[in-house]
Amino acid sequence: MLTDELKRYAKSGVYPFHMPGHKRQPIGELPYQLDLTEIPGFDYLHDPQGCIRDIEHRAERLYQAERAFLLINGATGGILAAVRAMTRPRDKVIVARNCHRSVFHAIELCDLEPVYYLPDPIDGTDIYGGVNPFLLDMLLREHPDAKLVILTSPTYEGVVSEIKWIAPICHRSGVRLLVDEAHGAHFPFSEAFPKPAVQCGADVAVVSLHKTLPAPTQTALLLTSDPKTAPELQRQLAVFESASPSYLLMSGAEDCLRYVENHSFKEYLTLLHDFYRRAKSLQRLHLLFDPESGGTPPFDPGKLVITTYGTDLTGKALAGLLRERWRIETEMASAHYVIAMTSVCDTKEGFHRLWRALKEIDAAVRCAEPDAAQAILTALPEKRFDPGEMRRFETETVPLAQAAGAVSADYVYAYPPGIPYLVPGEVVSAEMIDRINALREAGVEVLSTRKTLPEALTVIDW
Repeated sequence: MLTDELKRYAKSGVYPFHMPGHKRQPIGELPYQLDLTEIPGFDYLHDPQGCIRDIEHRAERLYQAERAFLLINGATGGILAAVRAMTRPRDKVIVARNCHRSVFHAIELCDLEPVYYLPDPIDGTDIYGGVNPFLLDMLLREHPDAKLVILTSPTYEGVVSEIKWIAPICHRSGVRLLVDEAHGAHFPFSEAFPKPAVQCGADVAVVSLHKTLPAPTQTALLLTSDPKTAPELQRQLAVFESASPSYLLMSGAEDCLRYVENHSFKEYLTLLHDFYRRAKSLQRLHLLFDPESGGTPPFDPGKLVITTYGTDLTGKALAGLLRERWRIETEMASAHYVIAMTSVCDTKEGFHRLWRALKEIDAAVRCAEPDAAQAILTALPEKRFDPGEMRRFETETVPLAQAAGAVSADYVYAYPPGIPYLVPGEVVSAEMIDRINALREAGVEVLSTRKTLPEALTVIDW
């Protein structure tokens, strides 16, 4: 039984350097006797006027937003609703290509014309940097009919784009800005973190409470700085969210907001500072970012990105060692790095265990040439059709080795984080097939929507 497995794992002693941000530490009570439905006196998520609206008012104060909407199916529902609310069919949208696949699903569902922007990698890594405001300005000049810009900040690795510069560029062009800020729900609660997107001028942002704060999985917020957009956001949320929302999840979100409103982040930041200080002594493993570096690029210090570049370890192998020898479960492992997600609920013992593990592993690893696996796109695939056009085609499944030159009918992505290498309508190149194979050899699981990889890929018959 799932319940039995959950209880067994909870007692196993494995330390969670991964989401959800509550790190399995109880901050409230969520028993079955509180699992209600929309009975009188308990408000209604899709027309909140009472206790649910009070939760949203609290979020508006904390995030300094004109309007906040409580979400109970994660940031995904908020992204789908926001894209639908901010566009019309066949609108042109500028999209950072390192967005989560939910953004591409929204583009497909809303029948939009995407123009992709591919951020440059951070020097010496296969990790995307932030969106360059100057290059975005040039792209908007090339596409004066664009209606919306969509980007992710912070990224899964914690890289932050300069929203304070990007938002005015968008608005001067008559374009609105939507920021997937799912991993930045903690930003308002200390000056040690980057400034939240809505406070920097974004029209709409989505934050996942459960990722970096003590909230149940699936709880999130949709925030807007534009009160004129709020009614349409509310309408679209009724399309993409359940008509029977979980009161346990909503209560958990309220517990979270109360907690961060009254809880100091000082101890957590001290633990982070001490960990970064100790990590400077690592010889072969390294933390990608350093809070004392001046913040270039800007990043979230709560994301510990531990790189294995130049060693005989892959990121997957490092995650395996941490899991098997030290009973530490990290958030994500790629070909060349591991992400350990931290939160205000992490403990001194947890940080100490991670430090001791890295110190021991660092002493044992050897220098080596990096493998060839490239975890990010270095060039955009050729787009033959927009995603929304793909439903008119018949499909067929072909061996992956024979897919070169065909048009993909599937999303191809590594999960986590769910950023697509291929979007439906794009041409499958021989280089892409080599990339998929190299990533799988490095231990990275590359998936396709129809679950045909690694043997085959679904393409269109046209």
